[in-house]
Amino acid sequence: MSATYLREVAWGVQANVVIVEDDPRVTAHVAHGVEAHSRLSLLATAATLADARAFLDRDVDLFILDLGLPDGNGIDLIGEIRTRGGREPKILVLSVLGDRETVLAAVLAGADGYLLKDMGSLDIGRQAADAVTGGAPLSPSIAAYVLRYLREQPMHAKDEGDEAPLSPREIELLQLLARGYSNRRAAEALSLSPHTVGDHVKSIYRKLGVSSRGEAMVRAFRSGLLRP
Repeated sequence: MSATYLREVAWGVQANVVIVEDDPRVTAHVAHGVEAHSRLSLLATAATLADARAFLDRDVDLFILDLGLPDGNGIDLIGEIRTRGGREPKILVLSVLGDRETVLAAVLAGADGYLLKDMGSLDIGRQAADAVTGGAPLSPSIAAYVLRYLREQPMHAKDEGDEAPLSPREIELLQLLARGYSNRRAAEALSLSPHTVGDHVKSIYRKLGVSSRGEAMVRAFRSGLLRP
């Protein structure tokens, strides 16, 4: 299966979610948001990295992942998921850790979104559903860290033949994604349907040869597709 695999979740088809969190109260809070959303199905919860690894070969569409776990750092699990072949579930980090170093480490390891834990359960469910369909939810302060990092990266001319050129509409969408827009919000800004935006996102990932928003932003800034 290609690195640009994005699961299409049709209306009426629920996405399987695994919550990786060691605090039972937080787990219950997140689970409530997942179970309240019609397009999500809570497959399981895991309190440790070891427990979560048992689901790496299961039919999981989304991991909602804490970083500070009893037996290690959740960033390690992100790396394991991204280096495995086959199915590529989405990864949404939900953490109290909002410092620049941790955020960038998670995003560059392959997290598709990063939210802080000060969110209501229903908001978490909505953001999780957005992540499954190709969005990349970012808390505002997190988006600022990521964009600042990307602006600091050296830019060079894109090597000819490196990747297929993006269309003007795809570049316009990429600019919104770099500012932390969700797929839904980008669709509203561009007067497009969320489904069309999802198709554009898949095309962008395919052309850039990436599988997450963080990778797409780094590639776009370094190749000169986006300017600081």
